[in-house]
Amino acid sequence: MGEVEITPAFIASAMTQPGVLAHLQVVANRVKARAEGIAASEEVDMQVTTVAGVRPKGRPFVNVVADNAEQEWGSSRTGRRRILGRAAAGG
Repeated sequence: MGEVEITPAFIASAMTQPGVLAHLQVVANRVKARAEGIAASEEVDMQVTTVAGVRPKGRPFVNVVADNAEQEWGSSRTGRRRILGRAAAGG
């Protein structure tokens, strides 16, 4: 059986495969759906979207973002709900 050497070039090649970004999008869509469900159940007005891209060194990412980020940490006007955090931790 052959050996596989994990090198920086191997990692760079792996992270640029089309399936990597596609799977990141699948996971982000699951988190987005959970966040929308939590926001709806708690009657929080919040638009949730995903933002995909590639970092300068080539690593792909998909972030789940909300227009009402104030609820994540709380403020003097808004209670702390952690909707995105709970959605991400949900599995």
